[in-house]
Amino acid sequence: MAPDNRMALSYFSEIPVSTEENNISIHQTKGISSETKMSAHLKRGLIVWILGFLTFLAAMNTLYAVMLGVEKDAGEPVNPYLIRYVIPDIPLHYYFWGSVVATCALLAVTSIFAFRRLPDRHLFWKIDKLEEGIADNAETMRATQRSLLIDLADGRKAREELIGKVDTSLAGTRKETLSKLERHGEAIQGMSKDVQRTTREMVIRIEQEHGKAIEQMNVTLEKAVKKQVAQIKAMTKKVEKLEQTLLPQPKLTSQNKPEAIKGIGRQLGKELKALGITTVADLITADSRTLAKETRATRDMIKHLQTAAQLLMIPGIDENHAELLEETGITTRKDLARQEPIQLSQKLQPIVKTYIEQKKLTKREKPTIEEISSWIKQAKI
Repeated sequence: MAPDNRMALSYFSEIPVSTEENNISIHQTKGISSETKMSAHLKRGLIVWILGFLTFLAAMNTLYAVMLGVEKDAGEPVNPYLIRYVIPDIPLHYYFWGSVVATCALLAVTSIFAFRRLPDRHLFWKIDKLEEGIADNAETMRATQRSLLIDLADGRKAREELIGKVDTSLAGTRKETLSKLERHGEAIQGMSKDVQRTTREMVIRIEQEHGKAIEQMNVTLEKAVKKQVAQIKAMTKKVEKLEQTLLPQPKLTSQNKPEAIKGIGRQLGKELKALGITTVADLITADSRTLAKETRATRDMIKHLQTAAQLLMIPGIDENHAELLEETGITTRKDLARQEPIQLSQKLQPIVKTYIEQKKLTKREKPTIEEISSWIKQAKI
C-alpha cells in the first residue's frame, strides 16, 4: 500500500471511537429527554399550586381590608394579621390597594403558568429520531471521506508520476529544439553574408555599367528644373499684373500726400505739412481738435477729410461713393465692415435718388448690391 494511503487510513482509525461516543451521547439524550418531560410537568404543577395559594391569601387580605373599611375610616391605621410583623400600623387605604394589586399580579402569573402550552409530546420523540438519523449520516459521511481520501492519495501519486514523465519529455524536446535553432541561426547568418556580398557586387557592377547614363540624366533633370522654375516666376509676375488690372485698386494709399484728398488745396496742404502731416496716414491718425486750432479748416471739415481718406483707401470706393457712405453715418473702415449689404443698400436708396435728382450722380454710377458687398468684404480685410 502507498504511504499516502497508510497515512489516510491511520488518520481515520479513530473514527469508530468517536462514533461510539456519539451513540452513547444519543442514548443519554433520550433518557434525559424523558426525564426532562416528567420533571417539567411536576415543576409546572408545583408552581401553579404555590401561586394559587398566594393568590388566595392576597384575595383574603383584600376581603379583610373591605371588612375593616366598613368599621374604620380610610386613613386610620390597621395592623394586618399576615404582615403585622413586617409593616405594622399601615393606613387602611394603602392596605386595601396593596392587597388588590398583589391579588391581580399573582392571579396573572398563576394564569400564565396554568394555561401556558407545553411542548408537543411528540417533539422529544421527533428529536430522538432526528438524532439517530444524524448519527447514521455522520457514519456514512466518515466512510465516504475515508474512501475519498484514499482515491485522492492514489490520484495525487498518479499525477506526480505523469508530471515527472512530462518534465522529462519537455526537457529532451527543449534541448533538441535549441540545437535545431542554433543550426538554423548559423545557416541564416551564412545566407545573410552571401546575400550582402552578392548585393555589393551587383551595386558595383550597376555603377560601373550605368554611371555615365545616370550622370547624363542628372544633367538633363537639372536643366528641366531650372527651366520650370523660370517659367513659374514668369507666370507669377503675369498673375500679379492681372490681379492689379482686374481687381479694384484703392483711390488712396496711406503713403499718398494729403493733397490727393478732394477738399485739401495747396494752402491747407502747406499748413498740414508745417504740422508734420505729410501723408494720408498722418492725417487719419491726427487729432481733429488740434488740426482745427492750427489750420484754417474747421473741426467738422477735418473730420470730413479723415472720413473721406479712410473710405477712399478701400478698393472700389471713389469720392462720390465715400460721400454717399458718409451721408448714411459710416465714417470709418470699421463702421463699413459691420454693415450688411442689403440693409446698407436700402439706406443708400433715398440718398442716391436725391443725388441723381441734383445731378451729382448718374444712374450708371449708382452702386449695386454686388459693389456694396465688395466694399464690405474689402473693409474687413
